[in-house]
Amino acid sequence: MKAKVVLTIPDSLREQAEHLIAPNPESRMRAVIGWASDNVDRREGPFAAGVFNLDTGACLSAGVNRVLSSGCSVAHAEMMALMLAQQQAGVVDLSQKGRFVLTTSAQPCSQCFGAIPWSGVAALEFGADRGDVEAIGFDEGPCPDDWRERLEQRNIRVHGPILQTEAVAVLQEYARSGGDIY
Repeated sequence: MKAKVVLTIPDSLREQAEHLIAPNPESRMRAVIGWASDNVDRREGPFAAGVFNLDTGACLSAGVNRVLSSGCSVAHAEMMALMLAQQQAGVVDLSQKGRFVLTTSAQPCSQCFGAIPWSGVAALEFGADRGDVEAIGFDEGPCPDDWRERLEQRNIRVHGPILQTEAVAVLQEYARSGGDIY
């Protein structure tokens, strides 16, 4: 039995994110949608996410879905971005290091929604909504109807959909290309 889990992001994604400054929701979402599109080209899932400092716009981490290449069902873009941000910051609660936003190409599924409150992010921004993701066949799992209010009750601001048309175009391209729906 293996006693180690290793999840990685493509080197090109790390390099793109390393010096990225995206000071507003639209610039952050454009970057994330671009990463999602690149991930479609890699034959991975059509999702990407980043954790950005709300005060400076600096990208702390970037993530894309690695479910297929890793053989790990939890390797969603949001989970990858949050785990990498926490490792980079050296804390499990990002609020200890500043104010951060999780920017994701699509509304988080039930797994990723569940991780957000414990991550320490101050805000969530998303592109495509749940219905857009489910329209191409993904199972997003159960999520409460009042999911926005639940996050906001925990002082996590929710903004979206942002650049929804562009985010949906990446989902549709993935479906057209015959990408695996998992």
